[in-house]
Amino acid sequence: MLRLANPYLAVIVGVIGVSSSAIFVKLTTAPSVITAGYRLLFTFLMLLPFTLKYNRKDFRFFSGKQYRVAFISGLFLAFHFISWFSSLNYTSVASSTVLVNTQPLFVIIFSYLLWREKLPLKALIGVSIAFGGTVILSWGDFCLGPTNLWGDALALIGAIMVAGYYLCGKYLRQTMSLLPYTTLVYGFSTLLLFFFALLGGYSFTNYSLQDFLIFLALAFFCTIMGHSLLNWAIKFLPASSVSISILGEPVIASALAYFLFQETLTLQQLIGSILILGGILFYHYSVN
Repeated sequence: MLRLANPYLAVIVGVIGVSSSAIFVKLTTAPSVITAGYRLLFTFLMLLPFTLKYNRKDFRFFSGKQYRVAFISGLFLAFHFISWFSSLNYTSVASSTVLVNTQPLFVIIFSYLLWREKLPLKALIGVSIAFGGTVILSWGDFCLGPTNLWGDALALIGAIMVAGYYLCGKYLRQTMSLLPYTTLVYGFSTLLLFFFALLGGYSFTNYSLQDFLIFLALAFFCTIMGHSLLNWAIKFLPASSVSISILGEPVIASALAYFLFQETLTLQQLIGSILILGGILFYHYSVN
């Protein structure tokens, strides 16, 4: 019974973990590129001992192409964090988390463009509903001011970037175990983020203790106890169930933002969010 319960518990803890990411980012005063860089650096350092213990030899057998794709994956992940974290400076937690969770829609688009993967009619209906919701939500934010719309655009860029990250992962995970894959990609992404920070002239040390504790929290609670637990749960549960559960992220994040930052939703934001999440949910059911 405990064995059966563990994957479900992992999903619950994992969704709560990823949902807290936007809240932690809102609480830090550090630039987005620094926040993202330290988040992945601390995650990389947490994973590295286990990777070296259990998968050290794997790296000898990776091809040059695999390393190149892992580097590109890390680049997508770096841009995802920069754009999404930046969006939280301009728009609400609700709008940002809902829009960044439209990444399955961009995976669909890229899969069609790259591999001509086709979808059943019901799935296309779900995609259309979600895109309609995106337009309504963005229009509602535009009515609040152009700053909010810019935040929405950054969140959508974050969704596009993470879609590229997932597609690279789809290729790499065919031949790579999860631990060396994540360690390698996080390592590349960390180097890229700190390189971008160096180009931007950002300080690497001039931050408060609270900021560094938030960086650690993002690494442990949001990545290790968030994304990693969800990846583990996929081994025991249908991937569709785990994917759908992730839609709880904007709901939980919005609730936390309401209590912590007094962020509320306009009617258009609420309708748009419901349509986006409903469309993605309809899509998941139609393809599974």
